[in-house]
Amino acid sequence: MNELENHAEIITKMSQLMLDQVNGRYEYIACEFEYLERYGIVSSTFSVMLEWQQSYPDTATGFATENLDLCMKLRGLMKGHTGGEWTSFTLSLDAIGKAKTKFKYT
Repeated sequence: MNELENHAEIITKMSQLMLDQVNGRYEYIACEFEYLERYGIVSSTFSVMLEWQQSYPDTATGFATENLDLCMKLRGLMKGHTGGEWTSFTLSLDAIGKAKTKFKYT
């Protein structure tokens, strides 16, 4: 498996974790991940948009831990591939499940 396929596999797993948090319909869901270098961890904020109302529902036990593992793998792969280290990124899914990512670098 090449590096881009590895990246895509991780993003797909993260997308599924997000979808597992939603009961019912949505316009889009998003999760912002921020790497906290001082602690070597990633914090996340999960949100759901429905009828132009954004909410921040509680997530299932294990959501943060599983995402931490996946984020750290993704960050390592991307650093190895591009040399860059993202400080945060947002993963969003629209109503039909199309994923979009936006990375921030320092």
